[in-house]
Amino acid sequence: MSAEPATESQPQLAPVEPATGGGEMTLLEHLKELRNRVLVSALALVITTVVCFAFWRTIIGWLLAPARADHPDFTLTVFSPTETIGVFFKVGLYGGLLLASPVFVYELLAFVVPGLTPKEKKVLLPGILGTIFFLLAGMAFAYWVILPASLGFLLDFGGDQFEEKIGAKQYLDFATRIIFWVGVSFELPMVLMLAARLRLVRARQMLGFWRYSIVIVFIVAAVVTPTPDPWTQSLAAGPLLFLYFLGILLSWLVQPKKPPALPEEGVPAT
Repeated sequence: MSAEPATESQPQLAPVEPATGGGEMTLLEHLKELRNRVLVSALALVITTVVCFAFWRTIIGWLLAPARADHPDFTLTVFSPTETIGVFFKVGLYGGLLLASPVFVYELLAFVVPGLTPKEKKVLLPGILGTIFFLLAGMAFAYWVILPASLGFLLDFGGDQFEEKIGAKQYLDFATRIIFWVGVSFELPMVLMLAARLRLVRARQMLGFWRYSIVIVFIVAAVVTPTPDPWTQSLAAGPLLFLYFLGILLSWLVQPKKPPALPEEGVPAT
């Protein structure tokens, strides 16, 4: 006995597609992922801070190297029984933050990038890499150029009339502040590129402001360097001027080639 052929009145079963799990995440899933990434970042900070605690004397030696370039016998002074402990914790936390910063950046990108469009990814990722590069370049320049020059001037300024006794806390704050702010000032090309990308200013306009930019750069150099001598300020201003013109070149490459079209008179903008 043969089976009857299927007719139109009989229901047909549609094939079931396997679940791929690639749908959008719910708010709760986003919060769970955010929690996990914050925990990973916190764990990285704890580990790197403990490592810096273990090598804090070595790190202090690195920070003293710019001062000892011209003054080999330079040492620090503590003015209270607890000052050494305070320096110990500052060195550990500052060093831990610096060493853990790549983990922070990675976790932030891993959380944000999946929700971006391909065009946004194309802009964001090179921007972050450029920001990290210029920050590290500025910090290295401050450590190997600005600090030795400024400390050499300041420690010799009093001559033989004064005995230099620099507090450990004061020196640590002094050195880390210069390294940080010089690193931040080296972000100038990225700021100019962002302004050009957002159509706030054009590269040609930046080039036309070059005379005013020289004055502004020397003012910034005077702020980030602690010495009043023109030599140290010029050491900081020279690279900043170079970065300004580099930022103009990069802005010309990334700026929109055509300005947005304006609506014609009598025609409402859509």
